[in-house]
Amino acid sequence: MSRREALRLMAGTAAAGGLLAGCGSGGGSSSSSASRVVIGTREDPVKQPLYDDNPMIDSGLEPEKGPLRLYNWADYIYTRVLKDFEKEFGVEVELTTFYNTDEATRKLRTGKVSFDVFVPTAEIIPKFVAGKLLQPLNHDYLPNLKKNVWPMLADPYYDKGSRYTVPYTVYLTGIAWRTDKVSADIAAMDNPWEAFWDPEYKGIAGLYDDYRYTIGVGMYKDGITDINDANPDHMKAAQNNLIELTDLVDIRYTIDGAYAKLPEGVFGIHHAWSGDMVYAPYYMPKGDDPSVLRYVWPPKAQGGAGGYVSNDNLAVLNGAENPVLAHMFLNYMLDNKVAIKNFGWNGYQPPINALEPNKLVEDGTIVKNLETAVLVQSDFDMGQTPQQLTPEEDERWLQAWSRVQQGG
Repeated sequence: MSRREALRLMAGTAAAGGLLAGCGSGGGSSSSSASRVVIGTREDPVKQPLYDDNPMIDSGLEPEKGPLRLYNWADYIYTRVLKDFEKEFGVEVELTTFYNTDEATRKLRTGKVSFDVFVPTAEIIPKFVAGKLLQPLNHDYLPNLKKNVWPMLADPYYDKGSRYTVPYTVYLTGIAWRTDKVSADIAAMDNPWEAFWDPEYKGIAGLYDDYRYTIGVGMYKDGITDINDANPDHMKAAQNNLIELTDLVDIRYTIDGAYAKLPEGVFGIHHAWSGDMVYAPYYMPKGDDPSVLRYVWPPKAQGGAGGYVSNDNLAVLNGAENPVLAHMFLNYMLDNKVAIKNFGWNGYQPPINALEPNKLVEDGTIVKNLETAVLVQSDFDMGQTPQQLTPEEDERWLQAWSRVQQGG
């Protein structure tokens, strides 16, 4: 499975939920073994707590001899980049992939697996910090963080001071379609999300198989944009909206629909991550015209419309056998040339200052008709960022999703 395929079982699964021993706040140091989940928001950013029994490494240490062990989703890092790291640092890199975050969390919690670097999504970081699965970072080894990364993600709301993580990629969640199968200009609609409820697209409409992102679509349809609460009325309305799609358009829930099945012509309209659409033209059958592909992120097209914007991260695992080397790998991935090379392969944009969004079409990185899949920093002020839910709230989302999958 690719990184995107894994998201359907991300935060909220039983194993990940087991990390939630309680909720708290504050950013000081503690020697308590009790987990404290510190959930930040853009309006109320937080420093994740430090623990005396989980210290950062000292400065000035020599890197270990490796091998560096990376635990990641499949197809989410360019193997050429890993080979280059091996050559530069004279070590081997062992890449191990996981099926979903549930599986990864269970393995990491056992302490029986040994990895150095992990790739958490922004919204699961509070759980992983509370469970002491991540070790705090020593920024003396990370000069590229401050030098190269967008300031807002070098010091993010969910991990102020980047105590445990550095950013890896950023992405939008919007709508993709083919102009040869969809007659409407979806980007021009007052609420583009309503396009999924158009019976004209019966049999060619798809949504992601993911409870947070797709229940969110059900909320967006009614103009509800605060998708980080669990208002029972909102949950029920979103659930009913999605259930309606079963008969109305014969909706299908997929993971590869946007980047593979849409360019292949199986779908005409699909829920889509921006990074998937950057790569979608490469899935077009030989001889087909990629200019029929379109993408819209509703918050940018129509002010007030809902839409996710978020990022993934890199972190050093607590108990890593190669923590110094792991820090050097994080810093390496924040190097401008390395980050851009990796982006050219996986399609997911790194939040680095050297990558000029307005030139990505000009230099041929992104086709002109998909320039709407490009992110800029101000997008984080326009859209909604998924945040960690409390266990009770998460359960409401999961119950609504279960009813959608059951058809009512």
